[in-house]
Amino acid sequence: MKKTDLILLGIVLLISIIGYGVLRVVLNESSTSDGIATVMYLDSPILEIFLEDGSYKIIDDEFVNSIDNDKFTYTVTGTNGDVVIQYKDFKVRVIDEISPQNICQAQGWSSSPLRPITCLPNNLVIIIEADKGDSEPDDISS
Repeated sequence: MKKTDLILLGIVLLISIIGYGVLRVVLNESSTSDGIATVMYLDSPILEIFLEDGSYKIIDDEFVNSIDNDKFTYTVTGTNGDVVIQYKDFKVRVIDEISPQNICQAQGWSSSPLRPITCLPNNLVIIIEADKGDSEPDDISS
């Protein structure tokens, strides 16, 4: 390798490290502690989990099997079987599910609208939305 090749490789490596750092900062900054985690089955909402305190709202009780208020776990029906969602410290994750490679569990915790939890083998998606509340429109968005 020539000296210019090593310099180019170093520059590309430095840009990659900086880009990764910026991405991590953006993901951490986009986290919300008062948002809503909406569980969708086949593009229809079935359950809302409020990230502020772990409370919930059942939208379609046909797909919500059980809720454990002590452990903050919510069991919903997926295509392959039950999917267990856990709430803790303003975040949600999938802790148990049936799929070929357990990709839903591998995604880990999420409290960011930029990191939805997708469980495609079970046709489930958990979307994090910032809580809009009952705020009045401002001068710009009115």
